[in-house]
Amino acid sequence: MSKNGGEHKTRKRKVLILLALHLIVLLYSLAGVCSKTAAQNPFGSLPFFGWYALALAILVVYALVWQQIIRRVELTSAFANKAATLVWGMLWGALFFAEPIKLTTLIGAVVVFIGILLVITSKDTAQQIEQTEEQAHE
Repeated sequence: MSKNGGEHKTRKRKVLILLALHLIVLLYSLAGVCSKTAAQNPFGSLPFFGWYALALAILVVYALVWQQIIRRVELTSAFANKAATLVWGMLWGALFFAEPIKLTTLIGAVVVFIGILLVITSKDTAQQIEQTEEQAHE
């Protein structure tokens, strides 16, 4: 395979892994929505247990997928991306619970995403993904 083709394959693999990571972080953030919705129901009621059961189911799926992701990405990179839950929490709070989004919160979200971009666009992150993928296939 040509060097250029290998770089394209590595870049595509990196994008797919990061996409999977952000989708699972999004799913993880929805467990918080379920927990908050459960807490708004009377303790011990059927809706209370239903919402908590859904939150637990989401967390089980999250844990299984998270294990596969951290096989391919160093923990530092994975946890840097997990910070996106702050942004999802802000969005879910506004959409589902009519919580206000303050200017300082938006500024904080921008800072978080700049930090994530700095981590995922570093040359080291691309090399880490390539190395862990090679190790996973050995």
